[in-house]
Amino acid sequence: MNKTMRTLAMLLLSLLVMSCSMLTRNADDIINDMRDARHAQYFNVGSGLLGLGRLISPTLSDANIGITSVQLLDLSRCNGNVRDKFRKRIQNLYRSRYYEEIVTNQRGYDQQQSVLVRRDGQYVSEIVIANASETTDALVVINGHINLENLERIINDQSHYFNR
Repeated sequence: MNKTMRTLAMLLLSLLVMSCSMLTRNADDIINDMRDARHAQYFNVGSGLLGLGRLISPTLSDANIGITSVQLLDLSRCNGNVRDKFRKRIQNLYRSRYYEEIVTNQRGYDQQQSVLVRRDGQYVSEIVIANASETTDALVVINGHINLENLERIINDQSHYFNR
C-alpha cells in the first residue's frame, strides 16, 4: 500500500469517526457547545443545591424524587444564527436512537415544545424539555433516576419551566 492510499484510508476513517460522533450527540453536548454564546443564559442546579432545597421545602422534596441535577439553557436573547443552530441541533435529538419522544406540542410552523427521555431499564435517566419558538429558545435537561410515575408529574409541570 503506497503513501497516497494510506493517507486516503486515514482520511476516510477519520471522516467515519467524526460522522459517528455527530450522530451520537446528546442534550449535554448542545448545552456545552452553546452555553457560551453571546447573551446565552445557563443555569445548573446540582445535587447539593437540590438537597438543600429538599431540606427547606417538603413540597420540593416530594416533587423531585429521583432528580440529581437540572440544567437550563436559554438562548432567547441570542442572535438569529445561534437560535437557528440550536433548532437544528434539537431536530437532530429527535432522530437520535438514544432518546424517546414522549410529548410534542406544535403550534404553527414557528413554535414547538417537546419532551424526550432516555431510559435506563425501568427508570428514566434523563428528561429533555425543549422549547423552540419566536420568543423562546430554551432547553431543560433533568438528570437522575426517575420513576415513571414521577416522570408524568414532571412532564405535566413543563409549562412552569418556560414562563417568564
